[in-house]
Amino acid sequence: MGKKVTLQDIARELAVSVATVSRALNGRGKVGPQLKEKILEKAFEMGYFSSLPSSLEVNFSRKKVVVLFPEKDFFWEKVEKGVFDAWKLLREWPIEVEFFRTGGHNLNEQVAILEKLLERNDFHGVAMVPSDLTQLDYFINALYLKGVRVVTFNVDAPLSKRLFYAGQNVRQGGRVAGEIFQHFLGDRRGKICVLTTNKRAPSHVLRWQGLIDYVHEKNLPYDVSYLVEVRDEEGAYRFTREKLLSEEEVCGVFLSTAFGNYGVGEALLEAGRKDLVVVGNDFLFNWKDFLEKGVIRCFLYQYPYLQGFIALAVLCRYLIFGVVPLEKTFYLPVFPIFVENLKDDLEQFETLIAYHLFGLEGKCREAELSLLRKGGRG
Repeated sequence: MGKKVTLQDIARELAVSVATVSRALNGRGKVGPQLKEKILEKAFEMGYFSSLPSSLEVNFSRKKVVVLFPEKDFFWEKVEKGVFDAWKLLREWPIEVEFFRTGGHNLNEQVAILEKLLERNDFHGVAMVPSDLTQLDYFINALYLKGVRVVTFNVDAPLSKRLFYAGQNVRQGGRVAGEIFQHFLGDRRGKICVLTTNKRAPSHVLRWQGLIDYVHEKNLPYDVSYLVEVRDEEGAYRFTREKLLSEEEVCGVFLSTAFGNYGVGEALLEAGRKDLVVVGNDFLFNWKDFLEKGVIRCFLYQYPYLQGFIALAVLCRYLIFGVVPLEKTFYLPVFPIFVENLKDDLEQFETLIAYHLFGLEGKCREAELSLLRKGGRG
C-alpha cells in the first residue's frame, strides 16, 4: 500500500498553506475559484481521494436545473444528446433536470415559459437558448436576483446577468463564410444570396452581419444585401428552382442556418449547376452528395453536441461545487467541412472532447472529487 497523501503533501507541492488546502477541500472559508480548482486537481493527481474513508457521506443539497431550447429536429436532437449525456455522467451528483421545448426560436413561447418560472421557487439554474439577444434580459436578470443562475447556449444574451455562454461566435461564422467566398470567387463581381428561415433569429442575423463586415473590410466586389426568408426545405427548393437559378448576377449563396441546405442542394443537383459558390451551415451525413458532387462547397459546423453538454455540465459544477467558470464565453471553433475532410467523424470527436473534459470511459471525473467539493472531511 502506498504512502497516505496528506494535506501537508498537497500544500508543499503547490507552495500554499495547509490551511488554504483544508479550506479548499472542505468547502469552508474563502478560496479563489482558480486556486480552489488547482488544489482539487493536485489532490486528485496525488491520489488523496483514495485515502478518504469509503463510508464518508457528503450532504449535498439537491439542485434542480431547467433546460429550455427548441423542439426536435436533426440539429436540436444533437444538442439534446449532449445535454442527456452530461446528465448521465452527472448521475452521481444530486441533480434533477426539467425540460421545456419551444417551436423554433419562438419569443412568445419563451416569454410565457419564463413568466411561469419566475413564479416558482423550486429550481436553482436554467440552461437556455434565448430567442432574442436582448428581449429576454429582464427574465435572466430577474432570475439572477432570485438566486437562480442562467447560462445561455447556441444563442447568447451578452448584456444580461447570464453566468456564461457556450456556442459558436456566430458573427465569426459569417466572417469565415466571407473568407471562403473570397477564396472561390476571387474578384468576380456579383450578388451573394443570404438564405434564412427567420430574419429575426439572432444567430442568423449575426452571421449575416459577420459576412457583411468581412466583405466591406476586404473591399470585395460582392453585393451581400440580398436576404431571402424561406419557411422550410421545400421553400428553399422552390425558391432555388423558380427564382435563384434564373438570376444571372447571383454568384453565391450563404445559408445562415441548417434549414435550406437540403432544398438548395437538391435543386442545384437537379439543374446540374456547379457554378454557384454555396456555403451551408451545420452538417448531416445525408448531405455528403452535395459536397462530393460540387453543388455545395462547404458546410460550417458548430458542434451542437458540445453546446448542450458544456451548458449543463459546467452549470451543474457551479451549482454543486461552487466552481466559477473561468470564462464568460465558451466559444466553439467555426469548423469548415470540405470534401477533403468529409470522412472525419465529428460526432465521435465531440463525444471524446466532452468525456475528456468531464469524465473517463463514461464515468464523470468530477464525481470522483465529490467528497472534496463541498462536504470534505469532518
